[in-house]
Amino acid sequence: MTRSLFDRGNGPVPLPYRMRPASLDDLVGQETLLGQNGLFRRFLSEGRWPSMVLFGPPGTGKSGFVELLPRLLPDHSFAQINATTSGVPDLRKELLRGEARRREGGSHLVVVDEIHTWSKSQQEVLLSGVETGQIILLGLSNETPYAALIPPLASRLLLFPFHPLEEGALSVLLDRGVERLAKEEKKMPVSLDPAARSLLLRYAGGDGRRLLLALESVVLIAARREGDARLANEEDVLSVLSRAGQVYGDKDSHYDIISAFIKSVRNYDPDAALHWLARMLEGGEDPLYIARRLVILAAEDVGLADPQALTQAVACFQAVSQVGLPEGRIPLAMTTVFLSLSPKSISAYKAIDLALSDVRGGFSPPVPLPLRDRTSKRAFARDVAPGALDYLYPPDQPEGVSPQEHLPGGQGRRYYYPSDRGRERELRERFEATRKIRESSPVMPPPPAGA
Repeated sequence: MTRSLFDRGNGPVPLPYRMRPASLDDLVGQETLLGQNGLFRRFLSEGRWPSMVLFGPPGTGKSGFVELLPRLLPDHSFAQINATTSGVPDLRKELLRGEARRREGGSHLVVVDEIHTWSKSQQEVLLSGVETGQIILLGLSNETPYAALIPPLASRLLLFPFHPLEEGALSVLLDRGVERLAKEEKKMPVSLDPAARSLLLRYAGGDGRRLLLALESVVLIAARREGDARLANEEDVLSVLSRAGQVYGDKDSHYDIISAFIKSVRNYDPDAALHWLARMLEGGEDPLYIARRLVILAAEDVGLADPQALTQAVACFQAVSQVGLPEGRIPLAMTTVFLSLSPKSISAYKAIDLALSDVRGGFSPPVPLPLRDRTSKRAFARDVAPGALDYLYPPDQPEGVSPQEHLPGGQGRRYYYPSDRGRERELRERFEATRKIRESSPVMPPPPAGA
């Protein structure tokens, strides 16, 4: 590569970097991509690599995998660009290198870190090079890149998510970390008791890098104790996490506190919710994390029982992002109390999950001709009788409701089951009334032109 993706420089190297993978078997998680029958292994066995973007949260294996590629694709040349510090001239240089490499019969792979930060003009420079094979583009992003990529470039790339590591993968990584530290510190080997192990796995939150960093600090604390057998315990883990602002004053973890907070709001208990909110704020939690959870709660738990709740939660998020702390504690408290005392309904949450289950199960009827875009209807004009293409405009129908079918083959399918709580009571009455009208109304022809 032009330079190492992971230039460690001089000085002590943290455990996650000392444990960088030397082979695919050293990677954990992402089985569908990296497992024994994973898609990426098939690409590599064929000696080819398509242009793509790997995206997902930190510590899930993206960087470790990419660092292996020069060894796995020896007939490719490699370069690395960081999208936050590179511009169009850097891209043009790599395109020229790619063209020269192609004339030699090889391929040039360009790794672009933080690809979601690139501007439209920067992305447009890559279009022809990616399409013609002048370069192979491998983008990396910690964020979902769909909205950030321009459509022409996105259509030329495969997009693969890296998911947070599951407990099984984290457990394997933790065992390897303990083994590595034991080999390095032969005079003071340390093991973990079950409680310490459990707390570390929960703290990691699917991030392997975070897990190994915390493990190394815990082992260093435990190694200072006298005696031949050193066992890191829960107190050692809590000592590390509390200093990192991840434990709020006692043995409750980050996830326990946010869980208690959400469940208190859900069950109409503002006093308990305010206590857990205070614990998080005092413990150094990111206030925007709390605000995001309130936005989710407003949609998921309050839902249609009071649609104003989502507006309140979004406004809270915006306010906190603008003013920060300590003033941000006030809109957080306001929204916490408002959501705690709001009526609750999960009808919309259940409805979309039922609809998704149907779609994933293969139910995918065509869009009825009258409901299609007008430009699509022109394609049917010669083959289908005009009457079948007419869209019955609801305001022209009795009581403003059209009897036209909107979901072919959807008879008997039901997703939305409204509750009778809060404002959703009105929606329920309207839902039942309009459904009866749709099923019983006669079809009224459209009014004459100019009427």
